[in-house]
Amino acid sequence: MSDQQPEKWRIFVTICIGLGWLVALGLWLIFYAGSFGILENIGVFILSIAIVAILCVMLWVPWGMRQGFKGKLD
Repeated sequence: MSDQQPEKWRIFVTICIGLGWLVALGLWLIFYAGSFGILENIGVFILSIAIVAILCVMLWVPWGMRQGFKGKLD
């Protein structure tokens, strides 16, 4: 394992992404979900998770690549 800690701004942005996702999902459920069918709402939910995942990957992959691999492949 690497001893280097991630930058604090990466952690802060990740928390903001998560909280922003929860707020956006809550607003969706309150204001818009009623006018869509169940499959459309499931699609919006899956799309929102994909967007959050893409943002987090774009945020953390550069840091992870700098850490390198220090384990053993068997």
